[in-house]
Amino acid sequence: MNLVQLKRMIAIYESGSLRKASKAVGITQPALTLSIRQLEEEFNTSLFERGPNGVRPTEMCEKLVQRARLMLMEEQRILHDLATANRVPKVAMGVHPIIMNDTMSRAMRQFVEQAGHIDMWVREGYTTQLLELLSSGDLDFAFCGLPEGYADDTLEFEPLFKREYAVIAAPDHPVFSLTESDFAQGTDFVWAHVSAYETADPIDNDDVVNMLRRFGYGPESKSVKASSTTFVKAMILHSGMIGMVACEAVADELANGTLKRLAGSEIPAPAFGFITLKDRYETRTIRLLKATIRQWCARKPN
Repeated sequence: MNLVQLKRMIAIYESGSLRKASKAVGITQPALTLSIRQLEEEFNTSLFERGPNGVRPTEMCEKLVQRARLMLMEEQRILHDLATANRVPKVAMGVHPIIMNDTMSRAMRQFVEQAGHIDMWVREGYTTQLLELLSSGDLDFAFCGLPEGYADDTLEFEPLFKREYAVIAAPDHPVFSLTESDFAQGTDFVWAHVSAYETADPIDNDDVVNMLRRFGYGPESKSVKASSTTFVKAMILHSGMIGMVACEAVADELANGTLKRLAGSEIPAPAFGFITLKDRYETRTIRLLKATIRQWCARKPN
């Protein structure tokens, strides 16, 4: 097996036709057929099912194409790195909005000072968004959360910490005077939510939804959704709203009494950490960045 054979297999997979694929890769159809047969013999399996309307990939082919695309993407990245070896190194990291805080800013400052002249990019996004950028090669790694039991054999996950969430409001909010039966009858509170626009995020699991329902939030509830954790905190703090946020994000306000947790609303979030494409080569700069973030995560309780 070699990269040329994999490129030819992908061409057939994407076009659904040996004739179209042979034109796309610039070889004769018999030569293309021979190349695929050699792959099939090597893996002792069939990759395509021939038919009157073209070819269809087998289940094994689907799996191999997924891995082959990652290999070819890595090939392009290596070639790009070699071509730009004498230029300023570039690092692209994706970060979940919840982690865009003082701790992360200090880690970035320390890293840049240690790394020297570097082109540093931080892309903010939710887990589903960052995984798409990671798979397309736009990120070196992502720093976000994954739900327990999430499985993807193309990814490696290094958990670093977990956070606790709770329903938060100002101390004088009427929510603190309600009983469980009051919640069961419904409320007219205005909620503030951190939202990944209209994209589902693994952190929005059934446990979170069920917890919110216990305290009167439902499909008919009034709410404001924002992608910024800082803005959601401001709406809760200054606009009389109520919402479930990471306790660490409002730690100072909880400590000085300007915000308060609703008893019984605490719930653990999925683990947060580094997500990287499996078997992807990491430069010294990327390893330094990860090491710096690990140090800051260990210094401050999350």
